[in-house]
Amino acid sequence: MKLKNTEEFLNFCCEMGRQLIQNGAEIYRVEDSINHLMDAYGYQDTEVFAIPASVILNILEDGHNYTKAIRIRTSFINLDKLEKLNSLCRQVCRETPAPAEAMERLRSIAQASGYPQWSGYLAHGFVAVFFTLFWGGRLFDACFAFACGIAVKAATGSLSRMNTNIFFTYVCASMAMVLPPLALVYLGVPVQMDKIVIGAIMLLVPGIAITNVVRDVLAGDFLTALTKFAEVLIISMALALGIAIPVGLARLLLGVA
Repeated sequence: MKLKNTEEFLNFCCEMGRQLIQNGAEIYRVEDSINHLMDAYGYQDTEVFAIPASVILNILEDGHNYTKAIRIRTSFINLDKLEKLNSLCRQVCRETPAPAEAMERLRSIAQASGYPQWSGYLAHGFVAVFFTLFWGGRLFDACFAFACGIAVKAATGSLSRMNTNIFFTYVCASMAMVLPPLALVYLGVPVQMDKIVIGAIMLLVPGIAITNVVRDVLAGDFLTALTKFAEVLIISMALALGIAIPVGLARLLLGVA
């Protein structure tokens, strides 16, 4: 029974780590949360190693090593689920329920439905509107930036469901964002294309990832920092390429400046 409980607890801790990383938690938070869980259940000789793509746990119990590693392929930012996961972690540490019961609570959070799809489109549209105004655009420009924000949401949502890689996703999303203002300029509509593009591109700029890179460097998690920094560079190149392709073709073929 001890063996079974230890393995169930190991499965719970790994799944907790997976859910934390997939919903945008920092690596130090993942390792710290799992360490608190292990301490609460009385496991003393433990090791936790987490990077954005994997979590590895080991428990030494009665001379036996119980080890599990999981692979994490996708991640996104969901602060609502992240707050619920943090609350569950504190609750489990305080109450120490059976691992099977704790796993059921975790699954209920993981399987809970998120915000309705229409709210995501509206949020993307209004964020593009706000940043267009923030960077000096007119209200007239902000109205068209709303459509660009919706285009970004449609592109990223469709491609994420197809499990495309991050580089292709951001290239396509940035191209979808640039095409509406390019079409307006070609039709002679007096919009400030640069303000619209700058406002809408803020939806794709990896600001949280950049912040986490700095945080990981200061914490000494250099491997995690290098991994996230590589992701930031890939996204940056994808954004530049996704904007340059339609703009360059429009100037070459249509004479749109």
